[in-house]
Amino acid sequence: MHQEDYHYSRLLREYEETRARHLHEQKQRRDRIYEALPEFARLDRQIAESSVSAARAALDGDTAALERLTDTNRKISEQKQTLLCSAGYPADYLELTYTCPDCKDTGFLGREKCHCFKQALTFALSETSTLPHLLEKENFSTFSFSYYDDRTADSTLQLTPRENMHKVVTDANRFIEEFDEKSRSILIYGNTGVGKTFLTNCIAKALLDTAHHVVYMTSHGLFETFEAHRFDHGEQPEQSSLYHYIFNCDLLIIDDLGTELSNSFTNSMLYTCINERHLRGKSTIISTNLSLEQLRDRYSERIFSRITGNYTLWKLIGKDIRVLKRMEGSFS
Repeated sequence: MHQEDYHYSRLLREYEETRARHLHEQKQRRDRIYEALPEFARLDRQIAESSVSAARAALDGDTAALERLTDTNRKISEQKQTLLCSAGYPADYLELTYTCPDCKDTGFLGREKCHCFKQALTFALSETSTLPHLLEKENFSTFSFSYYDDRTADSTLQLTPRENMHKVVTDANRFIEEFDEKSRSILIYGNTGVGKTFLTNCIAKALLDTAHHVVYMTSHGLFETFEAHRFDHGEQPEQSSLYHYIFNCDLLIIDDLGTELSNSFTNSMLYTCINERHLRGKSTIISTNLSLEQLRDRYSERIFSRITGNYTLWKLIGKDIRVLKRMEGSFS
């Protein structure tokens, strides 16, 4: 079984298990209500008995039976709702819940894969299955400005690292708020450890939470996928979906650009990737430790021109946060 077939089948089983779990949880809630509110159980039985009686009457030629049933059931449902709320339970306490309300945990919207299924398949194929757990720790709710100095201004930006980061985070939130209305791409650059990856994780989490399809890849993973697709010849179908998603996902994040082995192939594919996504109106975020000068020298002029001409540039400054955290730990 090919890798994509394996993950596809595994995800379908997980969706079945999710639906079964939610049905079981709904039954447990109903059992609690029946025990706490016997009158509620009696009303449910009354609906069932009324439905059977109406069906028999309709078969005997009573044309008004179904209309009476509808009116009876409406009144009983109102009584049930009143009883439930008066006992302190939420109005939707007995409703079936879904992990993904859009596809109702089927993974599909008609014949198309739901965003949740595409995202789960992306995580599996790009070997970022642990990313959702990481994003629970690295998001805007856990972001701290305290690691950025607020005393010494950068000579180029004329801002302290903290002032600069406040400015960047404000624009990041604007990027998220306007995401569906305005396509933007961003280059995040700066020295090692200043929070580039953490910031991209914050943005990824916010967009994943609003049902957007995000593909997160290191530069190594990106070019490995391109190379596998180049030499595929139909033997590695697991690459086809991921390759397609790179160009068509709502947001592509390329982390640590510049750490890959640079050659004519990687240069060509990088240009193809950023150019195609630009033409399709898709947003891309690139993070790199390279300076703009190093970016220009490492890649072709057309890549540098495309990025500097079409991307918003966020330069992050400050001390290595990982070093600061280790220092904190040594003094705690």
